[in-house]
Amino acid sequence: MNDHGSSVIMLTAIVVFLCIAMPVSCAGNNNPEKPSGEVTREVEEAAEAIRDYSIEQRDEAIRQGRRALEDIDVRMRALRQRMNEHWDEMEPEVRSRAQDTLESLRVRRNETARWLDEIRTSSEDVWDKVKQGFVRSYEDLRASFERADKRY
Repeated sequence: MNDHGSSVIMLTAIVVFLCIAMPVSCAGNNNPEKPSGEVTREVEEAAEAIRDYSIEQRDEAIRQGRRALEDIDVRMRALRQRMNEHWDEMEPEVRSRAQDTLESLRVRRNETARWLDEIRTSSEDVWDKVKQGFVRSYEDLRASFERADKRY
């Protein structure tokens, strides 16, 4: 297969991945009064606050966890857009790394979402374990995103 055909297939795969795999919700991040960095910082603090919530605060923990994931989704879409804008300028190995990075972020994001679902359904016996799992997963996702954001 020629280079043009490979590029078209890769770009198509990325577009399909982006359209299907990533949630499109942007709720909560369109507040024109707050810069996006401030919103992100607030979301990160709220997500980390989950570690201190009791099981009686489950609904608030779920709300904060969803908000944290929505913020990551918005940031990932922005990263993907930057990659797409520079796709033609990228060397093939950089394109491959960019695809791998997006896939890794998607996997980590979905893992964090699974922990959030566990928060929703967990019993009191495993509450502390589940909320700590969510916080660790979110912190890992956030750190991975920050590395990717600097790279691309």
